[in-house]
Amino acid sequence: MTGTWVGIDVGASATKVVVRRDGQRQTRRFSSVDTADVADFVRAQDAAGIGATGGGGQALVAEFAEDGARGIEEFQAWANGVGILAQEHRVALEPAYLIASVGTGTSAVLSREGVADRAGGCALGGGTLVGLGQLLLGTGDHAALMALAQAGDRMAVDLQIHDIYPDFPPGFTASNFGGRETVAGTPRDREDIAHALAVLVGENVSILCCALAGVHDVHQIVYGGGTLRDNPVCWEVVQRMAQVRGFEAIALPEGEFAGAEGALAAGMVTPAR
Repeated sequence: MTGTWVGIDVGASATKVVVRRDGQRQTRRFSSVDTADVADFVRAQDAAGIGATGGGGQALVAEFAEDGARGIEEFQAWANGVGILAQEHRVALEPAYLIASVGTGTSAVLSREGVADRAGGCALGGGTLVGLGQLLLGTGDHAALMALAQAGDRMAVDLQIHDIYPDFPPGFTASNFGGRETVAGTPRDREDIAHALAVLVGENVSILCCALAGVHDVHQIVYGGGTLRDNPVCWEVVQRMAQVRGFEAIALPEGEFAGAEGALAAGMVTPAR
């Protein structure tokens, strides 16, 4: 494949851009408020085709209308992009599976033979992590929060089922942030709070996605989105919760760019020039 093609996924917090040039691939992330920087970057690519999706995707389609930019519905963009990335990274997917886009919040998409249908979602995601991190720990920096979380132990913060029923195995949450000493006001370490935050998001997102997968009778849950990037605490919880419930949780390589990949493919349907 020769030429340059650009795909853009405008999320609530981050804009993801994929550029494919003569068979080579480049990815970039921008803050979603940096719309001028995104436009300047796209313009500099001198692309043969541009595709855009996400909440601000139509604004970019309008801005690059003279270049033949095309828009694509977000859920279908994700389904298309997951298929592309899975093929490139040799991830074996079944004909039907659930896609979990864990971004600022979480959207779940059912993909059957590549056709996307909205399955559900929740308001927990990366926005929850950074927002509560800022309020509780004084930092909303993703990397800083993950470093704190990896050094902590949420058992000092959460109420475990084991705390109520001693014969029940440890590690299963009865109440996030509901530990008896937490509720009593005993000071908790920053690291333990960060670990509890990451578990709160990972655990509850996984519970929801497992329930949706069960409703739609699929076995695989493919996870993407920026929240799980460099976030081993969340991912370990997501995997464990899926395994307990009999599902396969898949961390799609470069999964946060799935929407942008699907948008890029849409931009290639009709050459811009």
